[in-house]
Amino acid sequence: MSQVSDIKTKKSNLNGLGDFCVDLQGLRENLRGFESFAGGLMNPAQPVPDGVVGRDGNSSEKRYGVYRNNVMVSLIDGMAANFPGVHSLVGEEYFRALAAEFVRKHPPEQPVLSEYGGAFAEFIGGFPPLADYPYLKDVAQMEWAWLRVYHGGNATPLAPDALVDISPEQLGDVVFTVIPAHAIIYSRFPLSEIWRQSRSETVDGVTPESDQAILICRPDMDVTLTGLPQDVAAFADLLFFGKTLGEAAEVTSSVYDGFDLSQALGTLLSARVFAEVKVKGLTSA
Repeated sequence: MSQVSDIKTKKSNLNGLGDFCVDLQGLRENLRGFESFAGGLMNPAQPVPDGVVGRDGNSSEKRYGVYRNNVMVSLIDGMAANFPGVHSLVGEEYFRALAAEFVRKHPPEQPVLSEYGGAFAEFIGGFPPLADYPYLKDVAQMEWAWLRVYHGGNATPLAPDALVDISPEQLGDVVFTVIPAHAIIYSRFPLSEIWRQSRSETVDGVTPESDQAILICRPDMDVTLTGLPQDVAAFADLLFFGKTLGEAAEVTSSVYDGFDLSQALGTLLSARVFAEVKVKGLTSA
């Protein structure tokens, strides 16, 4: 009796496995159909996917074309919103053609349009028709950094006088924690002036000269932009990577003659780019 029961159980399991295989095959077919449908949205040369039909049951190029156009327009509009400076510099018509090329080569991998376009600067830098306008890549990099900072995590910034309670003997061992919403952009072009003309925003503390470093951060609600001398930018990078104040000052002074530690530290504290300060090995100050 138990043998009969075992046979029935095994047969039931085999039937269930067969159903699973059928379901898995159907899933694979659905995935292939999805990939074909999605791939065709970025490639106008690709034929209408199977299953896209009109009321007569025949393949409908028109229906799929409308959907394809709507998707492309939405992505290009999103790119224009994310990179208004590049849009302004190259003009509406050229930007939309440029963005369309980018979208086809770099389709979005997630549904949030404000997080789309991270590869745009590199794309511009390798786009042959823009080879005579190398500054456009830097503008795109700065716009992407601005966007990431704008959507970055919140943190309460340190007050400019945060070091007052730390004894002079301990200052060399001070370590800063930077706020999440920050970035430093380097450029060999007068990026601050280009930024002002294309986005009508002024970068504080910098003149329109080449080889610029710009600190972008959001200590509160608004994104701020502060121009940094090259030595201050190098000093800031070391602090951002966790070097102590003494270590960062020593390295920067060895590379840049005339480095002013007090002025550099004052600039960064005034920008309110730090969230925490502590003496290495001690509790937070």
